[in-house]
Amino acid sequence: MAFRMTRMASQRRQREKAQLRERLLGAAREIAVEEGWQAVTIRRIADRLEYTSPILYQHFSGKDALLWELTEMGFREIAERIEQALSKEGGSDAVTTIAGAYWDFAFAAPELYHVMHGLDGVPFGTAETPADAQRTFALCRDAVVRQAAAQGYAITDPDAIVETIWAYLHGFVTLTMGKRLVGDRERARDLMLRSLPALSIGGPHATRPGTVGEP
Repeated sequence: MAFRMTRMASQRRQREKAQLRERLLGAAREIAVEEGWQAVTIRRIADRLEYTSPILYQHFSGKDALLWELTEMGFREIAERIEQALSKEGGSDAVTTIAGAYWDFAFAAPELYHVMHGLDGVPFGTAETPADAQRTFALCRDAVVRQAAAQGYAITDPDAIVETIWAYLHGFVTLTMGKRLVGDRERARDLMLRSLPALSIGGPHATRPGTVGEP
């Protein structure tokens, strides 16, 4: 009985710790939405939740550690969105599906999108790349290869196609968020989707069998 009570108490403390951690991350996101990430500090988060700063330092060593966890959270969410969208769509138009899921995530959680792409030193293309960022890249690469094969194309450099798509999508999202494009968000989304096929399937890194090397 004593062992069971001890185990239950330990499980309760773990749940409470996890819940508090989620509250800290949620408060950071709220401040970022209202005032931008430059306004997010450990003290501001503590004040919002009516805690003392030392309690927060029990969960995060500092602001950088908190931002890194939010970065990983963002990549995890975008991977899940893309995976879910591809499973519903079936793969016949994977590139458009990926673009739509990417866009929807960016505007549903702009504060996460900004921190994911705003931290100095976030490694990409290395073993230190966040696991869910690697997962997202792999999902996109596999989907593009399958779509190309279904349309009779061979992909000569799938990584280059995904990198091109990513740069293209990020550019559209960033310019739209910064209100640098004429018109509203729907117009920007339509422009993005209509021009995307020329950069991916049928682009410079996809060829039909027997056409390699032809002008």
